[in-house]
Amino acid sequence: MNASDAQNLTSQFDTWLNNHQHLVSNQQQLQHSALFAVPRDGDSTVSGQNTIGAGKNAQTESAQGKKLDDAISAGNHSEIVRLLTESTGNAVSSILGLAQSRTGWNPLDPDNDKNAEGFQEFVSSILKVPFFNVTQSERTTVHYEEENYNSLIDKVVGLYDGITEQDVPLIKNSIVNLAKACTSRVNTQNTKTLFVQNTMNATGTDIVVGIQQTFMMMERSHSSGKGAPKDQYKTEITVNVMELTFKGGLWNESAAEKLADKFVKSWDNWLDGTTTPASPSADQIQFCFGPAHRARQKQEADAIK
Repeated sequence: MNASDAQNLTSQFDTWLNNHQHLVSNQQQLQHSALFAVPRDGDSTVSGQNTIGAGKNAQTESAQGKKLDDAISAGNHSEIVRLLTESTGNAVSSILGLAQSRTGWNPLDPDNDKNAEGFQEFVSSILKVPFFNVTQSERTTVHYEEENYNSLIDKVVGLYDGITEQDVPLIKNSIVNLAKACTSRVNTQNTKTLFVQNTMNATGTDIVVGIQQTFMMMERSHSSGKGAPKDQYKTEITVNVMELTFKGGLWNESAAEKLADKFVKSWDNWLDGTTTPASPSADQIQFCFGPAHRARQKQEADAIK
């Protein structure tokens, strides 16, 4: 990459920083953004999000982030620029933080009714950053029809690539919340963004940002024929996956300085600020669609006979 190309890339980044509302998405960006569009049917809300740092350099980026926080507190502009230049992980967290600040997406407030649309706006914004390349973009849909929702929960979790043990309870909690919402209605469809998992993978100067979003449509049918009433559940699960690679080799001091003048957010602050806190009652949630539920149904049916 010659000096002219580097200058052009930095100029494009400057436009994104200061005049992002005037940037028009190209056709490819629109297609990737549409992957995260909110379904028109049903109730669409965001129930949980989580962001984790990964990769062999994650701890290094975290340590650099702590230095960045100190420089911010001290008002040391030159040190901020130096750290953002050398630490592409903290440059990425700052870029993502700025994009989020321009939307209604607030992972710390899972009941915020602007979250679903805000998250799509966030995705649309980062797709316009010239230092990002989309390296993966796909959708997986699974149909499921069974009474045992413990099995369904495991099936949804299995659709997430690279899921960590600490993420599993958050995903399961989101699914249970949707199941409870669905069982309160009869013959209706609910659509809900169950979970958004973000991953910042630092293995070199390039930073890979992974976004995985789950939509679930549930239909509950209730009939009261001979014997005990029976509930039937039909579920369609859609997992949207996008991976963006930040081109660290093209990142430069001029771009870092422009970013420092606009917005700065350290690695750990971004991770913490995009992780929905667990509900105090989350540990008390019991899955009510497994064998115990069916046994109780049988007892109720026997009592009617």
